[in-house]
Amino acid sequence: MSLKTFTTIVSTITPKNINNYCADYSRIYGAASQLCLELSLNDGGLSKSKLNTELQQKFGINKRQANSVVAEIDGKISSAKECRKLHIKNIKGQLKSVNKYLKTWEKRIKDYKKAKKAKKFKQSHIKDACSIRYNPCRMTELQVAKQRINQKKRRKYVLEQKLEYLKNKPLEVNLGNVGSQFTFVGSKGETSGNQICQLDTDGNLKIRVPRCLESEYGSYITIPEVTFKYGQQHIEAALTIGQALTYRFYYKDFSWYCAISTDVPEVPTQSKFGKGAIGIDLNPSVIGWTYVDAEGNLKDSGQFKINLHSRNTGQVEAVLADIAAQVVLLAETYECPVVIEDLDFSAKKEQLKERGKRYARMLNGFAFSKWEEVLQRRCFNRGIDLIKVNPAYTSIQGLTKYMGMYGLSSDTAAALVVARRGIRTKSFKRFSERLPRKYIQIIPSNQAYLGGTRKHSWSHWNELRRELSPSSRHNYFTSVNSAPVVNLHRSESGGQCPV
Repeated sequence: MSLKTFTTIVSTITPKNINNYCADYSRIYGAASQLCLELSLNDGGLSKSKLNTELQQKFGINKRQANSVVAEIDGKISSAKECRKLHIKNIKGQLKSVNKYLKTWEKRIKDYKKAKKAKKFKQSHIKDACSIRYNPCRMTELQVAKQRINQKKRRKYVLEQKLEYLKNKPLEVNLGNVGSQFTFVGSKGETSGNQICQLDTDGNLKIRVPRCLESEYGSYITIPEVTFKYGQQHIEAALTIGQALTYRFYYKDFSWYCAISTDVPEVPTQSKFGKGAIGIDLNPSVIGWTYVDAEGNLKDSGQFKINLHSRNTGQVEAVLADIAAQVVLLAETYECPVVIEDLDFSAKKEQLKERGKRYARMLNGFAFSKWEEVLQRRCFNRGIDLIKVNPAYTSIQGLTKYMGMYGLSSDTAAALVVARRGIRTKSFKRFSERLPRKYIQIIPSNQAYLGGTRKHSWSHWNELRRELSPSSRHNYFTSVNSAPVVNLHRSESGGQCPV
């Protein structure tokens, strides 16, 4: 079962008195929410039963209406505590990154002073002076390094003050536009899934009026012809089996909307693990995919070009939704699951200030969380299994093993490794991802392949990644095609890791 929400507009189909009722009750609901929040946070807070009684006596609402207020405020308090916890964790990560940066640059200045005293400038990381082209402000590299350290110390002080403030300040809960919305929480044991707001099969929505408004609107008020463009069949099924339905009314763009939340059964699974898998590798500018059979052999591959630069949230979601629809269509065609990497960029995003603008721009454009959300929703609606696997060494394994073997790009080669790893996870097939023979001699622990104590294959991939890290990708492929791999320890250009 999965919780889903379906929305429709009710202002165009309701009489004027119903719009007035929504406005009046939303003000009462907002005042009750404010009082409930104050009573919950002051002096440890009251119990839910006492809060319910207090709201009933203060605002003239019944028990179920007061229970909806208490349930919503309780959820908002829990959300605020979780957000505060994540905020503190993020600031601690930023402080850790700043301290590491300061330690590195202070050591470089210390080494520079030692080298200058011993007249060994070539051994120092910082030169005594720099060209005007490199720095138009005519500052030496030593002056630039000292300036960076001062800036980071100021940033460290600000982060420490923020952290101390967050730990000591009382909890703050944002209720939003509480005066233009109200909620009726449902329960499975109640009639039609909700005791105070009930929708029948004819589309009539019957709402219980609180005691404080009965003199003006009567005991009940009815909204006729309530239908949903999407999800009508799920709502009718929930009414038939007695599933809980929660109603939320909110005012937006001069209209009142009604949103119904209920549990929806899962779509019957169409994918079969015996028919292989589709692996996905997400990159900032391209999404690579490969289809492998049940034995891990490549059968098909392709790419989806993406450009998310300077696009708002809605445009990014639209682009990713179109690609997710094509991926799921491929999975339906091959009747196989989809495999993606289980990535987490929270630690890397804490280091953006120390990694430079180019890296920050690349990582901010890497919309993996939104991609995962869109793809997971699409797979759920179509009955396709979505498997998440460990992303360790997928890029270097695809680069060194399958890129030249099949003539793939780096992203599709990594997607091939992801697909094979997903099949191994679910079907327990022992697909080997050991090092190719030509790389065994360049890793320090090659005796494991020559009869020594065996290690996990990932430990050897880690050593290979370290050995190849000084080589740029161009030098890597040039060396592979024209020279032994053993000579890949260093590159003249001093480029980055080929992975």
